[in-house]
Amino acid sequence: MAITDSIPVTTAFEQAIVANDLAAVSEFLQGGVAVNQKNPLGLTPLMVAAGRGYLQLLEILLTAGADVHVLDSRMGASALHKAAQRGIPDGARLLLEAGAFIDLRSAVLGHTPLMDAAWNKQPAMVALLLDRGANTALTTSYGGSLADFIGTSSGAPASSDSPAQEQVIARMRALVEDREARDRQRIAGNRLMAAVQARDLTTLHEALAEGDDVNQRLPSTGTPDDGTTPLLAASLAGETQLVEALLAAGADPHLVDRIMKATPGHKAAYRGHSAVLERLISAGLELDAQGPYNGYSALHDAVWHGHTATVKSLLAAGARPNLVAHNGKTPLDLAIEYGYLEIADLLRSAIDA
Repeated sequence: MAITDSIPVTTAFEQAIVANDLAAVSEFLQGGVAVNQKNPLGLTPLMVAAGRGYLQLLEILLTAGADVHVLDSRMGASALHKAAQRGIPDGARLLLEAGAFIDLRSAVLGHTPLMDAAWNKQPAMVALLLDRGANTALTTSYGGSLADFIGTSSGAPASSDSPAQEQVIARMRALVEDREARDRQRIAGNRLMAAVQARDLTTLHEALAEGDDVNQRLPSTGTPDDGTTPLLAASLAGETQLVEALLAAGADPHLVDRIMKATPGHKAAYRGHSAVLERLISAGLELDAQGPYNGYSALHDAVWHGHTATVKSLLAAGARPNLVAHNGKTPLDLAIEYGYLEIADLLRSAIDA
């Protein structure tokens, strides 16, 4: 039985959520009730709706500002985990479209939504999460793998006495094997990424001329390059000519990486690649984009690592010198903390201007 099946209620709003009473829930929300308040089990209304498959209620709550990133109080799992456990693909789609992190590992056990879907024998949910790029290589806090959750490794007997369950397990194995095979093909066939990694401008131009997808991401296979685009990789490497060629071919400077949600600007600023940053800014880079992990902007990253020339470039382009990160620190705070006196003076001048 899922934790969302039997829920004690202490308020009329919680009762309306459990009863899927759309009219009552809407009335409570219009009256200002806290949409992210937790019930006695530590579940938010969004988690309850996701776990029970109340799709209209999910939409109402998301429209009212329900936070897909809140974790339950017992296991540190998200609403997406609840949808995965119950096998509600349409609910998962709504949550993913609202920004839910597909590879979130629950705080206590380290389970991902994909692991929970496999463990609860939900092949349709497994298929959806794999199609959306869920990482198949992650492990739990205690070392468990996706294969463990499916049943056993490929080729071994299914861990069920039921023929129907054996079919479900076999289907999930096949889904994972197919995704991993496609991932290998995508990695081998990504000539643009290979050219960037080799700093090979000639091969890059050839691949672009032959129509290779300039924004193709590497698949999520459990490496630091998961979800990386050629532009992200070239920006981190400081390869100005490669960046220019990719941008000219239509590379999107707004695409972020899958792990830290960093922009190409974050990548270049982190390494102090001022010339690359200038090209990205000319192409429409969002200067003050803040990463959801720590709230750092490109300017924060440049200051953090003491790249004076890069700080100058960003300030000249109009980067905000007083933007506050999640830890409450501005770029000036970081400069003072790390003893970058020249950078601190530059930031003070920009703030006073």
